Amino acid sequence: MARFRVYAIAVIGVALASVVGELADGHVTLADQAMLYLPAILVAALGGRAPSLVAAALSVAAFDFFFVPPRLTFAVSDTRSLITFAVMFGVGSAIGSLVARLRAAEAASVVRERRTAALLAFTRDTAAAAEVADVVAAVDRHVRELHDDQAFVDAVAHQAALAVGRLELSAAARDAALRAKAEELRSTLLSSVSHDLRTPLAAITGMATSLRDRAAERPAAEREALDTIVEEAQRLSRILTNLLSITKVESGAAPRREWVPLEEIIGSALARLEHELADHPVSVVVPDGALAHVDPILVEQLLLNLLENAAKHTPPGTPIDVRVSREPGRAVLEIADRGPGVPAGTRVFDKFVRGRTSAPGAGLGLAVCRGIAVAHHGDIDVVARDGGGATFAAWFPDEEPLPELEAP
Repeated sequence: MARFRVYAIAVIGVALASVVGELADGHVTLADQAMLYLPAILVAALGGRAPSLVAAALSVAAFDFFFVPPRLTFAVSDTRSLITFAVMFGVGSAIGSLVARLRAAEAASVVRERRTAALLAFTRDTAAAAEVADVVAAVDRHVRELHDDQAFVDAVAHQAALAVGRLELSAAARDAALRAKAEELRSTLLSSVSHDLRTPLAAITGMATSLRDRAAERPAAEREALDTIVEEAQRLSRILTNLLSITKVESGAAPRREWVPLEEIIGSALARLEHELADHPVSVVVPDGALAHVDPILVEQLLLNLLENAAKHTPPGTPIDVRVSREPGRAVLEIADRGPGVPAGTRVFDKFVRGRTSAPGAGLGLAVCRGIAVAHHGDIDVVARDGGGATFAAWFPDEEPLPELEAP
């Protein structure tokens, strides 16, 4: 119906121009009468390009029929009138097309302005959204306002995705900040408690050791109790040492690296774990002059944890193998056992994680090993061992050129 109304306006406009031209006949020239049809074409052009072309064609036909001699026929006595018809149709159609294009541009501008305003309002609403549900509500509200506008829907979808991503990133940042704060408080507490416990624990260990060494004539039950006190105190001391080590490496403290023979570190660790390794033959393979650019205290702690871990999980009488190798630019330390191995998918290097729930300990030893290796810009890994068991391999990159050793 709307399209019919547009063409009806074009026909009515041409008819009115013909009536006015007929009334003005004898008072105006033929050219003036032709110009009367231009307003009709302009009015028709407001409805689009097609109505303007129809109005231009009807204007040429009406002008020829009513005003060009011989009148009331479509015959043309003067061929120069054909040029007038062509110019009249061309100018009329051009003006109509231009007006139609301007109308279309105006309509598009209005749509863009409306779309931009709606998108700005949507962006403002999503910027204030605190949850994904708020973004969904804003999408529903604004899409309903411009639901025939596909370009707006696409823009809203893009902005909604950005808003949801922003909310997710914001939530992740808040969670990370809370975790970092909690981790900082926990590390501070652990460090403080560990330091405060070391002095009384050292006193307990020293007194218990002294009593045990002088208890040869005491009953067996008392000697066994003293042995238990010393062993548990030493185990607690190692736990405190691990707590201090992990808070040190997680706080970003740089290792005090120097070139040291790994043979010395291994010998010191074996001596300190003489009691724990008493039931396990230990095989040590270290190339002559094998050096590593490491913090000897931290690496010895790493080795103590790996050896203690192997002793806990390896049946008595089963050997534990220690091997050192030099690769280009790094030193590699391996501890291999014949225990039950590491269950698949277990993140044994995370804090407070144990390979098996029945295993003793707090689940800090391997986490300390990972922290020490990473602090040296290296890493540690565990793989299943052929024939059963597991092999832990830690590597430490050289931060300085390997020094040349003098011949003995």
